[in-house]
Amino acid sequence: FLWLLVPVILLGIYAYRSKVKNRFEFWIAYIVVFLIIISLGKPVLKTGEKTIYKKDTEIVILLDHSLSMEVSDLKPTRLIFALRKVKKLLKKLEDEKVGLIIFAEKPEVIFYPFEKITETDIENLTIKGGGSTDILSAFSVANSVLTAKKRIVVLVSDGSDEDLSKVVDLIKQSGIKVVFYGVATEKGGKVPGYNALSRLNMEMVKIAQSNGIYVKPSQTDEDISKILSYIKNISDKTKTVLLKMHYKTDLSPFLALFSLGLITAGFLLRRFGSVFIFLIFLSYPSYSGEIKGYFYYAVGKYKEAASEFLQEKDPENMYNAGLSYYKAGMYLNALSVLKKVKTDDPDLKKKVLYTQSLCYLAQKKYKKAEKLLSQLIELYPTEERIRKLYRFVNMVYNLRQKPEEKKTIVKIKEKKSKHFKTAPMEIGEKNPW
Repeated sequence: FLWLLVPVILLGIYAYRSKVKNRFEFWIAYIVVFLIIISLGKPVLKTGEKTIYKKDTEIVILLDHSLSMEVSDLKPTRLIFALRKVKKLLKKLEDEKVGLIIFAEKPEVIFYPFEKITETDIENLTIKGGGSTDILSAFSVANSVLTAKKRIVVLVSDGSDEDLSKVVDLIKQSGIKVVFYGVATEKGGKVPGYNALSRLNMEMVKIAQSNGIYVKPSQTDEDISKILSYIKNISDKTKTVLLKMHYKTDLSPFLALFSLGLITAGFLLRRFGSVFIFLIFLSYPSYSGEIKGYFYYAVGKYKEAASEFLQEKDPENMYNAGLSYYKAGMYLNALSVLKKVKTDDPDLKKKVLYTQSLCYLAQKKYKKAEKLLSQLIELYPTEERIRKLYRFVNMVYNLRQKPEEKKTIVKIKEKKSKHFKTAPMEIGEKNPW
């Protein structure tokens, strides 16, 4: 539409050279028409830019709540001390993909790494102690839920376990980095109700030092800082740019306000023709293809709607065309159109990626759908619709894999939790995570 400026400019030159140049009313109308044409080009002003990064690192915290964690060599007890530290750590790791698993005899997934953990979730976290310690089972479940390139397990425990040899094998085979936060003292203490002494397992300390780090608990936050520093050092190496979002301000309302000032301040308020022009400027009439597209979409003629939307090449109408093709079951056409949509609008970008993932899902191309949804999870981790679709696609994709392609090393079958809203799923060949 900016080509219309050419005849308008020529008209202005002609008017200036003629007697019209002395007519104030003419030039008011001329400026309004000029602004209408400018507004049709949808002028914007760039006001900022935000870069969103993706880190291919996942962390799982393993919190031991076995009976030995009731020992009081750390005040008031190991478990209470550990839970306070875990809550602080979860809050500090808000920019990372972090999950939480509690364990004693059997592990239980509280949060998966892809879930957004709120401060309310953290504050409401309560755990009771009891049972024996099975570190191997906990590491096996952690290995099953971790899918990133770099995987870190933060073990918060006294390390009490009879046999850690299989744990060592699992760590080496999976490539997991271990942070052992040893919640116990070398002197130890008596287990409540039993004539038994529980102390820090030095074998677990050596395992952690060979495959990560050992962090000694402290009354200050020095221990938390050491854990965060270690995780950040690994995580930052996997950071890549996921998306650059440009923030722009639409100048059309300001042009409208300026035009209103011209009209109300001048003689054109009494001229119906000029008022009509101004009303047209304010209303922004949609183009014929767009109007027909919405009509066909409303009556269920999606293929015809897509054809009409494609008459306009702006990103919004391109998306509408892709959505119409999807509704019509023409998934290849939808993907072809949606891939051509170029936009800096975060909301439109979200809708485009989401619809593309639906197209791949309809075609049973689960891996491609999962890849797109992973990007959406990075951008919108709290949006429930995206999270539900991601879980479903991830589950279907993993269930269709051959058993030997799955990451689980040790098979464990879990019972559903009665205490937490996120119960663990069956780990092993049926594990979708």
